[in-house]
Amino acid sequence: MKRCLLCLPLLGLAPLGTFLGEYLSGAGALPEGIGFLASAASMFILPWIVAALFLARPKTKAAIRVLLFIGALVVQGVLLFAIVPAGSTSEMMGIAHRLRREFSVDELRDCANHLRHKFRDGTLGVSTREKDDDFTVGQSAVVVLDDELPDSLRGRFLRVFIQKPPATGDEQVVFALDKIRGIICDSRKHVHEFFVYSMADGVQAYRYQRL
Repeated sequence: MKRCLLCLPLLGLAPLGTFLGEYLSGAGALPEGIGFLASAASMFILPWIVAALFLARPKTKAAIRVLLFIGALVVQGVLLFAIVPAGSTSEMMGIAHRLRREFSVDELRDCANHLRHKFRDGTLGVSTREKDDDFTVGQSAVVVLDDELPDSLRGRFLRVFIQKPPATGDEQVVFALDKIRGIICDSRKHVHEFFVYSMADGVQAYRYQRL
């Protein structure tokens, strides 16, 4: 019995590996493909290995070992589906934490507020979107000229957009790092979704998967 108790921490290996594979991929510590494989292996292979350790216990009746094997699989399955976030959410957590290291959320928030005020006053320097512009923003979004950004943010984004007020409140300012990734400044707080995750109140990291 004492040895069984010592083995209990092993039941957390699969959930932890499943989360870390996607999280570290999003955080840039692992290549995207490697992170996905590590997460998949932790979810579909590691639980069987851990359960087999309970099955292979010496000096234990076969019936008890079988029960331990089944119990280990069930517990790991419950932990995986009840506690571990979805893979895309885990990856978004990593992306949000990495972008928080690369950018100052206070600076982004202040810049977004400045752009909103100028947009409302009609003094913001903007340009029209090109026909082949396929960024993940609304068709009504306008492109903010790079000269409107503070010196510390100029040249760090592929494109900066400002969208007309959505139904939820203030205008959204989108700092696009590429076609599918970037940072959105808006009025939302504590957003934890598949493709959007809060870096701070009013500052959200996003990554949309193209199918």
